[in-house]
Amino acid sequence: MKIWINKNKVNEKRSIGFENAYEFSIKRNELSTMYTHIDYTWRQFGMNRIETIYEDLFIIAMTVFSIDKRISRTLFQDNWTREIEVSIPVLEIEKWNKTTEQINQTLSFLTGDIWNIEFRKTEEIYLETSRMLHKKNRIDKSQFTAVSLFSGGLDSFCGAIALAEQGESLCLIGHNEYPKLRAKQEELSNLINEKYPSQKCKFISFSANSYAPQLNGEVLSKSENTSRGRSFLFLCIAITIAGIIGDEVPVYIPENGFIGLNIPLTNSRKGSCSTRTTHPYFISNINKILDCIGIKNKVSNIFAYDTKREIVNKIKENEIFKRGVKETISCSHPCIPRYDRNGNNKYPINCGYCYPCLIRKSSLIDIKNINEEYTYKDVDMNFIKKNEDRDITSDTRAVLSSIYRYKNMTEKELTRLIKCSGKLTSEEVEKFKRVYKSTMNDLMTLFSDEEIKKYIGID
Repeated sequence: MKIWINKNKVNEKRSIGFENAYEFSIKRNELSTMYTHIDYTWRQFGMNRIETIYEDLFIIAMTVFSIDKRISRTLFQDNWTREIEVSIPVLEIEKWNKTTEQINQTLSFLTGDIWNIEFRKTEEIYLETSRMLHKKNRIDKSQFTAVSLFSGGLDSFCGAIALAEQGESLCLIGHNEYPKLRAKQEELSNLINEKYPSQKCKFISFSANSYAPQLNGEVLSKSENTSRGRSFLFLCIAITIAGIIGDEVPVYIPENGFIGLNIPLTNSRKGSCSTRTTHPYFISNINKILDCIGIKNKVSNIFAYDTKREIVNKIKENEIFKRGVKETISCSHPCIPRYDRNGNNKYPINCGYCYPCLIRKSSLIDIKNINEEYTYKDVDMNFIKKNEDRDITSDTRAVLSSIYRYKNMTEKELTRLIKCSGKLTSEEVEKFKRVYKSTMNDLMTLFSDEEIKKYIGID
């Protein structure tokens, strides 16, 4: 499928081959199919526009996010792998042309699709405004030393605490998916401010969305429920904010190595929709692209070779962790109570049965008297039997299947499984084997009752 990205143009003449391409538009003064309020963040830092290379990065990230969200996989032959040919306008075309092959490979790894990006030259500026904020509402960028992604999940909260303990003053970047999640994110960042008053911690959220693209007035009606491209946008926004603060300000992604590795729970889940943004191969490629275009802000995952349980145990004695852990959201569908017919509309709340929630529960085994709230607190044999005809047990059964696979797996098979997740060095493979084994053992501790063991066929 061919896609044309229109940036602030009216009746733009298209390149040869893109005459009949679907169009996404991002325009300052007209209705767009890609939109965001991220320019408010630049104004918070006292800027009316960002450097051209960062604007290009933003436009590319918005393109990937929008295509991933609005182009249905069902439109393609195998109902999964999309073949995308897209023309993107950029200001610094010479730099971006050097990265084309690397970007295509990186995006293919991220989304599982075939990407073919063509860059074209533009002089159009999108993110520029004359509406400057009053000085009292501006953020002093000199106060910060690092940027960290902050979803409001357990890993990102632990990461912010760990970085603050190291003396970092943090800009925490979050995606504003819905107001109640943003409120939790702000609450958690405020706790960090309380604990480390001599440092600085500022939570900054951004919103982004897209409408269906059009071709000759026809709207593409089918959308997509996978969201791998969203994490790419999330990361690029963080890189841009780091660039505003300083040329070499680092960007941290706090995520446990098991999730970062992103091994499918079962063979039937090889088309998993979960993110690959923290896989070492992806991060390495991103840093190579940044280096090629002259951006010095580097990305790293501070928990790359830790299990979630190990992360928690590093932080568990911290006063702020004890106060905030119950408020973190690690769930795939935290808004289920919103639709509760019994009137329990307290959300967001961890569901307790999805894949991330089960990993979360296994990581908190050593924490006493936590009294966490879950929509379904006890995920046991009774839960499985009671809901066996409902989709809510699919993740639980997949996790149990992965435990069975692990228990019956040879060392050679485990090595092959780790390598299949993406390109890794021999040293990285060995480190991730340890992470994988430790996490699976934590899950076995979580599912330790005899009935569950009998159900999955292990001693």
